[in-house]
Amino acid sequence: MSEIGKFYNLDAVRQMYGDIVPVYQNAFAGEPWFEVSKCEDKADVKRCVGGFSSMPIGLTCEECGNCLIRTAYEREELIAGFERFAEKFPLAWYLERNDAGVTLASVVWFASAEDIASEKYQYIPGMRKWMEDLLGKTPVMWLDEIFADRSKKPSGNLSNFRNMCMGFADEFGSQTMAFRTINPRLVAAAKRDFEGTSVYPRNDLVPDRRDFVLINLEQ
Repeated sequence: MSEIGKFYNLDAVRQMYGDIVPVYQNAFAGEPWFEVSKCEDKADVKRCVGGFSSMPIGLTCEECGNCLIRTAYEREELIAGFERFAEKFPLAWYLERNDAGVTLASVVWFASAEDIASEKYQYIPGMRKWMEDLLGKTPVMWLDEIFADRSKKPSGNLSNFRNMCMGFADEFGSQTMAFRTINPRLVAAAKRDFEGTSVYPRNDLVPDRRDFVLINLEQ
């Protein structure tokens, strides 16, 4: 069985958190993130980028010297994060499946540049003005998460990226989508499927360690 993809509201997706959480954990443990465990650095200025380590639980972090005792993304923590955004913004999910189960999931919420900056860039003050200058006051679709379990589907996980984006456009009545990423495959999929894709490189045109991608779905 192979499913191109379906869209779900929060009530429906709540019944599938048990399937979604392992996909998230497996996805971000792999390239290009390698977020396997939480780093327990207690310093005011964290020595570990993003607060994560690529090393397994039980080993000593090479960056900060602390023993790793917690998985990078814990089940209840992930679910609480999903729920928090659903309480604040219009939100929708998209899932793809094959015989092995959920292979890809994404979640989008609809918000202003000010709200996105407050939620996602609270520790990078310069991003708020940067985003407001770029996006203005009109709300956009924020692709908060997109993740795939490559053990279930090794390749082609972004082959339906265009259909996914257009489906979210129908859900929210918007033609503008934005996201941040360090994943070159995701950037390449956006550029492949939409001529109206603008990429603002990390640490250059955008004051962040992740690329910022803006898509005009009408182009």
